[in-house]
Amino acid sequence: MNDKLLILDLDGVLLTNPSWKADRIHSDGYSEFNESCVENLNRLLTLAEFDIWLSSTRRTVKTLTEFNLIFKNRGIKKAIVGFLPKYSHCRNRKEEILNFITEFKTSDFLIIDDDKSLNGLESEIKKKLILTVLTKGFDSEKLKEAINKINNCN
Repeated sequence: MNDKLLILDLDGVLLTNPSWKADRIHSDGYSEFNESCVENLNRLLTLAEFDIWLSSTRRTVKTLTEFNLIFKNRGIKKAIVGFLPKYSHCRNRKEEILNFITEFKTSDFLIIDDDKSLNGLESEIKKKLILTVLTKGFDSEKLKEAINKINNCN
């Protein structure tokens, strides 16, 4: 396992459709990703050697192999290493991520997510959070924020 982890959500990060609107569907039958958000993610992945861990609730409906094919079909240059485990006692994304960080004893990570529960993270962990907006996703502003966080952690 790589030292640097990217804990990645999909909705509000790479999928930017408003929740009231149906997803556009890619030719492979899965939701279309926002192309500029994908470009920004690929730029980020050239700047640091991340292992990608998917935190999205969508991780419960597809296998890792299926998601890696979806990522490849959308031009994402790096495969997903794994899914955050499903912790039955967790009530929200914040608790899932805290459990994952504790279980995997990692301190070198970046979280990209739009889940507002993450605002409640303790400051040491929150420093590594890029909180996106559902309809904007991982836009150029959030890419700059991520680059600053990577540069300040090295």
